[in-house]
Amino acid sequence: MRCPGRQPRHVLVALGVLAVAATACSSASSTHTEPPADAGRARDASRVPDARKDAKPDVRGDDAAHGDECTLAAPKPPDWRLVTDGPLLKDGLGRTVFLRGVDAGGRSKFAPYVPFDFPSGGFDAALEAYMARAESWGIDAMRVPFTWTALEPTRTSPPTYDSAWQAMYLALLASAWAHGIYTVVDFHQDVYSEVFCGDGFPAWTLPNGGADAGPPMHDCPQWQLEYFTDDAVKAAFDAFWPANSPAMTAYFAAWDEMMSQAADTPGVIGFEPINEPAAGSATLAAFEADTLTPFYSAIAAEMNAKAPKALVFFDGTELDGVQVSTNLGKPEGKNLVFAPHFYPIEQQPSSVMLGLGTWAGFAKTWDLPVLVGEFGSTNTNAATLPYMQSVFAGLDAYGLGGTEWEYSVSVDLWDSEMDSVVDPDGGEFPVAQALIRPFARAVAGGGITQSYDVGSRVFTLSYTATAGVTELRAPARAYPTGFTVQVTGGCYDRFTVPGEVLVQGSPGAMVTVELATTMAK
Repeated sequence: MRCPGRQPRHVLVALGVLAVAATACSSASSTHTEPPADAGRARDASRVPDARKDAKPDVRGDDAAHGDECTLAAPKPPDWRLVTDGPLLKDGLGRTVFLRGVDAGGRSKFAPYVPFDFPSGGFDAALEAYMARAESWGIDAMRVPFTWTALEPTRTSPPTYDSAWQAMYLALLASAWAHGIYTVVDFHQDVYSEVFCGDGFPAWTLPNGGADAGPPMHDCPQWQLEYFTDDAVKAAFDAFWPANSPAMTAYFAAWDEMMSQAADTPGVIGFEPINEPAAGSATLAAFEADTLTPFYSAIAAEMNAKAPKALVFFDGTELDGVQVSTNLGKPEGKNLVFAPHFYPIEQQPSSVMLGLGTWAGFAKTWDLPVLVGEFGSTNTNAATLPYMQSVFAGLDAYGLGGTEWEYSVSVDLWDSEMDSVVDPDGGEFPVAQALIRPFARAVAGGGITQSYDVGSRVFTLSYTATAGVTELRAPARAYPTGFTVQVTGGCYDRFTVPGEVLVQGSPGAMVTVELATTMAK
């Protein structure tokens, strides 16, 4: 049940930092980029061959075909891993990869630390239902939170990790890939710990070892204000951030454990060191420039050494996502992906392009891929669906990846948040429709633009072809009466891979693709 006084996170953060923001904004970096001529660079997402072989055929109706049809083999990259190429992500076939999906959300923040409820002995069935529903949306990416409390609830020497929870988490990652979905392993925290009505760090990492810590809580509708009003929260972060602090040393060891378990798990493309890091008692500008940027360089070095083929996704503070600006510098390291959040105070479709343009500017300035790791709003608000549709359109225009917050199947809500795209029994809120859309999943070529009109259900893609096969996601649920395909500059295959259209262009040719809904009779 929604608690009285619950406000969207962007409103609460704005209220909590109104005085701070005036100072922070004056020095924050905010680089806006207009959509380029090749806006909407599609990125791709290769898949385990036959991973979706049991999927049901698409609903087609009386589909019409335009252009040359051909039979194409499903592309088979050497593995699932992705690499950075300037601001692009690419797979083992050299195709540009575009990531679209959800965060395996709020239910993961408290015991048993997975994104869905399940009865005794019912984990496997609940997991399959969870991932099958996600696959039906046509997504190809999932940011999967974990908390350090779940991994290492008590401190021992040597460290003892919770193998039962690890087994569930690794099963979740494996199931995602079996359903054609990449995963990002996300160390999640909010206001440091469950003892502060947040999540993330175990109580034993507190300055006094958690001796006077209260019980875990997740019933605080205005939890964001803890960052700015709770001195104990500030003290916890102040104690954590020094490079050789006891908590930092244990944190690196915990990440080494997670990487040893997940780095070679199929579908895992990378690791996110920490969600929305907080400044403690430091000023935001000084913290991001002098503490957070060197921290990211240090943890990136660790991840590059222990998981050299993994991407490293780095995030700004919660306030960065609200102000849509940051004082971060570009960290040192390899395989870096900037993963900011997007919770602007003005959540209107008309303002989306300006805000996302700021984050797109960092792709150009830092020459790094950008994945917007969180964006979302309350699922009971009628304005949420058109707003989220506008965000996905903005991702198309700027060629950014993105994962929507969030997807939980649970009766028990974390801090009364009403952000999940589904209700406790798995029924979908209207906002889930924003996820169900075609997009270019893997493109063999450059100069890529893509767009989708939600009213007409017309998807368009253009690119200059190189050798290889392009994959488009075309979920059956986006076209319940079927769809037509028109291609110039190449040929297409709509039947080899359920839920996808494969396109092969003549190298050097300009390829255009249009998918359009078939009118119901």
